[in-house]
This record gives sequence, structure tokens and C-alpha cells, in this order.
Amino acid sequence: MLKKIKVSELKPGMYVANIAQRGLSLHEHEREGRITDEGTIRELMRRGLKELYIDTEQGSDSLHALPSAEADQAMQKQLNIIGKHPNKSDQSHSSFEQEWEKASRLHHDAINLVTTAMNAIQGGQTVDIEPFEHMADHFIDSVVRNQNALACLSRIRDKDSYLMEHSVNVALLMSILGKHLQLERGYLHQCVTGALLHDIGKILIPDEVLHKPGKLTDEEFATMKKHVTYSRKILQKNKRFAQASVNVAAQHHERLDGRGYPNGLKGEEISAEGRMAAVVDIYDAITADRVYHKGMTPSAALKRMLEWTDGHLDIHYVHAFIKAIGVYPVGSLVELSNHHAAIVLEASSDTLRPRIREIYNLNTQLYLPVRDINLAEAQCRETIVRALNPHEHGIRIQDFFED
Repeated sequence: MLKKIKVSELKPGMYVANIAQRGLSLHEHEREGRITDEGTIRELMRRGLKELYIDTEQGSDSLHALPSAEADQAMQKQLNIIGKHPNKSDQSHSSFEQEWEKASRLHHDAINLVTTAMNAIQGGQTVDIEPFEHMADHFIDSVVRNQNALACLSRIRDKDSYLMEHSVNVALLMSILGKHLQLERGYLHQCVTGALLHDIGKILIPDEVLHKPGKLTDEEFATMKKHVTYSRKILQKNKRFAQASVNVAAQHHERLDGRGYPNGLKGEEISAEGRMAAVVDIYDAITADRVYHKGMTPSAALKRMLEWTDGHLDIHYVHAFIKAIGVYPVGSLVELSNHHAAIVLEASSDTLRPRIREIYNLNTQLYLPVRDINLAEAQCRETIVRALNPHEHGIRIQDFFED
């Protein structure tokens, strides 16, 4: 059983579990392993870590540890409180259906643009900033019209195209966060442009490391971390890239406690755009299916990120991100009080009662006639009970949206 425990309560013989997902550890201390001595515990405390998870099936138990289910309930309550009232700036100017076709073309074009740029870098060429500036503008405009269409597309992904889709999704999530924060248009434009190219340096990482189907060795991880430096240098070669764009690429793996990379920056040493990029980058990474693991559900990822605000992620931007995308983000699969499963389409004025697409009967395990419901309407009796993992029910989210 997984249990949450304070680092001060750890004892030798306990087994630290990495519940982030293999290969997606946020910090070095997220690696799994048995606590062998008091020195390991002192080192974890020195790093500023206050809580983590232990696996009692692989190591010793503790009366002070909280079962993960109870810890999850506590985090859900916190998530509900934060996301209860979205910012009024998040209201849409067009319907989901009106924006869907435009957003689909835009998402497709953006993936092609990133792919072309990566091929160019691999061939020794420089990146032309102009098409990325245009794409950043298109993303921001789409998000202003209705952010839910692009947000939903970010959940429809191909694990074999992760590198390109991740870059595009980080950019659209940056657009959504920036809209919520009401960032000045020119500054947001620079942040989104940088987000589109934040991982371009990965194209220079050897394939056997970049696409390894499993946990990286320490040496391989050191090689992987070089992608940040490569990305920064690639953008700096073109003097037209704004410093904010460069910072997004250069700082998205830095952490407030100084445990990030490549420069171990701390606190205010990390730019605002670098701290925002860290939030949206981590969210997309841990919710993505990869060749070697299944991603977390969006709601599970948000709860995990709340835990990481304890010195690692900027709490202001994590809370803002939750308010921006909702407690049950668009594209999430949820269980309703009538035991039906539904896909979240759009947030309402109450993020706990979004507009949903009902698709599946969990009792009979049969698909239902598709029905769109606004849970916020007064006459609606259904409520969301919990988030579901679509893989556990054999449901493909993309099957319920037209191309």
C-alpha cells in the first residue's frame, strides 16, 4: 500500500515510492528505493523535502503514515477550494463547436511547424522566428475566443509523437495560463513563442537516450539534461528571439529550491516566465502517455502539483493554472452521480459543474447515446463524483470528437 509520510518520520527499511511515473521524476529524491540508513534521511531533510510516499509492500510500515487514498481526499478538497471560482477573464467569446474546427487545424499546423523546425536544427540550420510568432498569435487568439477547444485537443495525443505534441501543448497551456493572469499581450506572445520551442534541443540528444523505453541511468539522465542548454543556444542564435522566449526554454526545469537544472537557480533568480513554464511543462509531461507508461489523469496531476508547491513549484502560478483549466480539466473523463462516464467539454462559472459529454454506463459497461449536459443548469441533478482513468475502462477520448 502507498502511504504519505513526513520525512521526519522515515526510518531505515522503508521503501520510498516514486508515484510521479518512471522517467518523469520532478527531482532526484523522487527516485524509488529503500532507505538504508539515517544518512539518507538526513540528506532528504537537507534538501528541504517535508513529505513523500512509501510503499509498505516493499518496505516497513509506519503508524504515522497516511494511506494514499486519504491523502488524495485531502488534496481533492484543497483542489476544489482553489478551483471553485474561476477568473472572469476566462469567459469564452465563441462556442466550443464554433472554435473546434479552427483549433483542430491550428493544432495540426503547429505540430507540423515544430517538426519542420526540429528537422532544420538536425540539419544544422537556424530557426526562423517569424512562423513561430504567427503561431503564437493564433494560439492566443484561439484561447481568447474559446480556450476549451485547444485544451481538449491537448488531451487527444499520440504517444509516438510526444516530442512535437508536448511542445505544442506547453504553448497552448501557456496561452491559457497567460489569459487567466491577464498578462500583457506582447509579453504573453513572447512566452508562447518560447514555449513552442522550449524542447527543441532534444533533437540533438541521441535517440537511444531520448527514446529509451524505461528509466534512465544517471549518465543517461545527465545527457538528457543537456537539452535545456541546447534549446537556449538554438534560440540565442537568432537575435530576434526576445529574452522572455529564451528564458522559457532555458529555465523550465529550474526549481524554486535550487534542485532544478541546468543552473540550479533559486527563487527570484528564476524569471516569471521560467516559473510559469515549469508549471505547464510538468502538467503536460505527467498527463501524457509515453511508450513506457500511462500518464496520470489531469485531476491527479493537479493534486500532485499542489504537493510540489512545497518549495519546488511557484504556488501562485500553480493555483492560477488550476483556476485557469478547472478542477476537472477539459478532456478529462469523469464519473457522474448516475454511474455514467462523461468527458468534460467546458468549464462553467462553477468549475465543479462543467459542461460534459455523457458517453458510457459504468454499471453495464456499455456505451450510451452521446448526450451533452451542462451540470451548472439548475434543473440538472447529476454531479461529478470523481475523475476516471480512460485506459482502465478501454475508452478512447478522441473517438468522441470529430476530426
